Amino acid sequence: MTINARIELPEPGSRNDPLCLRIEGWLHAGGRHTELFAVEVYVRELLLGETRVLVPRPDVTENLDLPAHTRTGFALFLGAPELFGPDSVRLEFRARFSDGRSETFAFRDVGLIRHDHRDNDYGILARPDETRLFHRSDIYGSGPSVAVANPECLELIHRYIGSPPLRIIDVGCGLGGYGRALRAAGHEWMGVEVKPGDCAELTRLGLPHRQVDGRSLPFADGAFDAAICIEVLEHVPDPAALLAEMRRVIRGRLIVSVPNLELIPYMHRHMVVPWHMLEGDHNNFFTRASLRHLLKSSFRQVEVLCYARHPLSTPEGLPLYYHLFAVADL
Repeated sequence: MTINARIELPEPGSRNDPLCLRIEGWLHAGGRHTELFAVEVYVRELLLGETRVLVPRPDVTENLDLPAHTRTGFALFLGAPELFGPDSVRLEFRARFSDGRSETFAFRDVGLIRHDHRDNDYGILARPDETRLFHRSDIYGSGPSVAVANPECLELIHRYIGSPPLRIIDVGCGLGGYGRALRAAGHEWMGVEVKPGDCAELTRLGLPHRQVDGRSLPFADGAFDAAICIEVLEHVPDPAALLAEMRRVIRGRLIVSVPNLELIPYMHRHMVVPWHMLEGDHNNFFTRASLRHLLKSSFRQVEVLCYARHPLSTPEGLPLYYHLFAVADL
C-alpha cells in the first residue's frame, strides 16, 4: 500500500518547544483511505499523541485529483515534556487503520529548546498533566516581597533624592533592598511596612523599621528630609490619604514608583498584558496623568518620568517602559 503524505509543521531542523509542539500535514492512504482510523506521532516507540480528526484540504484533493469531500488534512498540538534533554529528535508518523494495523509514512528531524517553561512563574499553566480548572485566585496572585532593589530605580533615586546625609523614610519598604543601598550611600534610613513577615526579616537583618497599619505614620511632622514609596501606591486602599501622611512627615521631596498602565493600549495588538498588572492586590492603576493629578493634591511641584524598558516594543518598533517614576516637591 502506498501512502501519499506531507509533513508541513514542524519544518525540518526547526527549533521547537516540547510543551508546545505544533504538527500539521496531510496524507492519503490510497485504496485504504476510508479505513484510516488515526494519525500517530512517535519518538522511538513512545507515542506522543494522535488525532482521529481529518479535514478536507482543497489544495490536496485538487493536486491528487481526489473527490472534493476527501478528508486528508491533520493537525496536533502536543505537550511532550518527556522530550526535554536532547537537542533534537526524530519524529515518526504512523497511519493506524481500523483493523489495528499501522504503517509509518514519514519522519521529521526537529530541534528542541532546552529551557523548560514549567520552571517559570505560573509554570503550572504549562504542565500537560495539570487538568484542574483554574480560577481567578490561581492567576491574579500576589508574589513575595522583593528583597533586591531594581537597579534602574535605585539609580534614579540616587540621582533625584539629594546628597547624603538625608533622613529618608521608605514607605512600604518590603525587605529593605533600597534601605541597604541608601544606608551604604550615607543616608539615614527608616523603613515602614505593614507585613509582619517582612518586619521580622528586617529585624533579622538589623535594619531600622516600624510596623504600621498602612493608614498613618507614627512620626512627628517634618521628621524626615525625604520619602520614597516604591511600588506601593497601587496596593493601598486610599492612596491620597497615604500621600497626605507622607507629606506631613517630610520637609522636602517624595519619590514614587508605580506600574505604568499606559502599556496596555500599546500592547493590545500583541495581545499581552504587562506582568506586574496580574498582582491580585492591585487596587489602583496609574497613568502619567492620573499619577501627576494625585500627587498634585499634596505636593506643589510634580515631575513624572519612566524607566525599565519592556522586552516588547510597540508594533511600530518604539520602546515601552514598565514603570512610572515621579518626583514630588513641597
